[in-house]
Amino acid sequence: MTPIFQNNPVSIYSMKQPIIIALSICFANALAAQCISGDCKNGTGIYLFPSGAKYIGQFKDGEIHGIGTCQYTDGSTYRGEWAHRFQEGKGKKTNADGRTWEGLWKMGLPIDSLGKPIANLFPDKEPEVQTGCLAGDCENGTGTYAYPGGSKYEGQFKEGKPEGNGTFTYTNGDRYEGNFMAGLKQGKGTFYYADNTQTSGEWREGEYLGNSQIEHGKEGCIEGDCANGRGIYVYKDGVAKYVGEFENGMPDGEGVIYYANGERYKGDWALGAFSGEGSLFLTDGTEVTGFWKEGSYMGTAAPADLIQDVAPATLTAEDYIAIRQASQMKVWAVVVGISAYDHMPTLRYTDDDAYRMYAFLKSPEGGALADNQIRILIDEDATHDKILAAMSDVFGKAGKDDLVMVYFSGHGLPGSFLPIDFDGFNKKLDHEDIKKMLENSPAKYKLCIADACHSGSLLAMAEKSGTIRNVLEDYYTTLAQAEAGTALIMSSKGEETSLESSGLRQGVFSHFLIRGLKGKPTKTPTKS
Repeated sequence: MTPIFQNNPVSIYSMKQPIIIALSICFANALAAQCISGDCKNGTGIYLFPSGAKYIGQFKDGEIHGIGTCQYTDGSTYRGEWAHRFQEGKGKKTNADGRTWEGLWKMGLPIDSLGKPIANLFPDKEPEVQTGCLAGDCENGTGTYAYPGGSKYEGQFKEGKPEGNGTFTYTNGDRYEGNFMAGLKQGKGTFYYADNTQTSGEWREGEYLGNSQIEHGKEGCIEGDCANGRGIYVYKDGVAKYVGEFENGMPDGEGVIYYANGERYKGDWALGAFSGEGSLFLTDGTEVTGFWKEGSYMGTAAPADLIQDVAPATLTAEDYIAIRQASQMKVWAVVVGISAYDHMPTLRYTDDDAYRMYAFLKSPEGGALADNQIRILIDEDATHDKILAAMSDVFGKAGKDDLVMVYFSGHGLPGSFLPIDFDGFNKKLDHEDIKKMLENSPAKYKLCIADACHSGSLLAMAEKSGTIRNVLEDYYTTLAQAEAGTALIMSSKGEETSLESSGLRQGVFSHFLIRGLKGKPTKTPTKS
């Protein structure tokens, strides 16, 4: 008997792998980044940024590196040390009005003696960084490509994407050396971590396949009884291996699944999904332990329906709708999810996260929002102009007692979210623009939820302006009683990144966020 879960372990969502895409950047309506004089590879030269800012100083391997001066278009000037395209080391910043600050810098930001960024020293100023093809042929040849966030790829390209042998260096000091295909880690390679550990082996479509728990080249039931008994099943293309009990061709009972990227879940199963008590181990050392139902985390306490034979009575769908219709407050929402970037590495689950948030808001427990109260923008629809237009249209319909909310899942840079048409420099969705859209709405309550790297910088902006409420205790009751204000829920601080999980099949933040909005336990996962 062939198990019916053959082509998709645990989740109904398609499996997408991370993609590293590098294209030569064309800046519309802006100056082209270029070396206008001297040696901008290994020497001293003059480099013109797309914004018109001009750097005069030293270069190494095509990067701004050494001692130099940058004159910015706002009239300010930085003089001092640089490292790998960013102001780093000792330096002095002089503003157009004559104010100066001299001290230490790291990744383009001023820092204190403990190495922590100094907040509000240069408000609303995002570090300008050298990006694009630094050297060679980044279309069909060998070259070096710099990403806006600080990461860099050096190696072979085909049709604008890493293909062949190359090295991808991350901003935290990690790097991957090995083979690529169509922008993905593919074939043999080694991932070197900043803590001096490393992982070597085979990679496929960006995922690590060197896990000894998975027998590569094998597929299907490789041992035992995978119909009704105990056996071992390897999923298609070696993405995962399940070892445990089966019933009717699906994992059911006790078992463990090993994912190709090193994640694993060990515990109880029912109908092919995590169900009962178990632990999910993420690759960064995070352990999510507790109770699960239909693949979703339920918290550390056993749900009532796992303790009792009959679940306690709950409100019906009709009850939820009646309650929402009776309420004077309406919810107006714009939901954005972007995974298929052209000038940033592709994300795996951000579009799925957006669909899940949309489905929640359309469901009875999420408010049963009418079609005219919610707008969803995924990938090619999520352009800079369309996002702002959707917010203007939807939020403008709100009444004075209503709630407006925006949910964004995708890439972020300090001070901005990145829409699908971000070209490496232009078309950033500035946090200030989001803030203004919320402020301009006549709605009494405003909510911004962001599952994006550096999303915490929006939080800092709101704290400075005094518009944020610190706690959103309950999706409906608290908002209905609170004073007017804006609530922000962010997946990371300004300098942090957000996590995705193969086991959860979505972003870790969004998974627990939606559970919390449903009023279910959301205890923070711990490091093992």
